[in-house]
Amino acid sequence: MGIPVLVVLVVLFGGSDLSERHHLHHDTYAVSLVVSRTLVLVIVFMGVLGAITGWLCNLGVFSTDSAVPLAFFASFEMTILLVLVVVMRHRVMAYDDVMMVRPAFGKEKTVYYDHITRMEWVSSRLGPHVRDLRVFTDEGKRVRISYLLDIEQILLRIDRFDVLVG
Repeated sequence: MGIPVLVVLVVLFGGSDLSERHHLHHDTYAVSLVVSRTLVLVIVFMGVLGAITGWLCNLGVFSTDSAVPLAFFASFEMTILLVLVVVMRHRVMAYDDVMMVRPAFGKEKTVYYDHITRMEWVSSRLGPHVRDLRVFTDEGKRVRISYLLDIEQILLRIDRFDVLVG
C-alpha cells in the first residue's frame, strides 16, 4: 500500500494543474491531468485489490501463500509507476522562434522553427489509431512529440505547415 500512497501524494503536491500553460514569453505543453490521474487511480485500485487478495490468502480463502498475489500486484504497481514517470516527463515549451522538447527518455532538445526541414505523422507506440509528430531539422536533430500533448496547438505555434508531410 506504500506505492499508491506515495503516488497520490506526489501527484497531488508535485504536479501542475494544467496540461497547457500560457506564459508571457512561451507556452508549455505537458500531458493532460486526466491521463496522469487515471494512471494514479489504476495504481490505487490495484494496491487495494492486492491488499484484499493478500488478506484473503491469509484467511485461507485462496489456497496460495499471500506473497504470490502481493508480488504480482506490487510489480504491476511499479510498472504503472514507471509509465507514469515517463509520461509526465514529456513536455514541450514553445517560444516565438524556438521550441524546447523534453522527451520521455533522453535530454532536452532545442529546435528552431526556421531550421525545421520536415515534419511527419508517425504511428504512436501507444496504439494503432493514434499518431505522434516527428520533427526533423537541418542539423540532423529528430524529436518526437507524443499525441498525449496538444499537437494541434503546438503546430499552430510552430506555423511551418509547408514542411508537414501527410
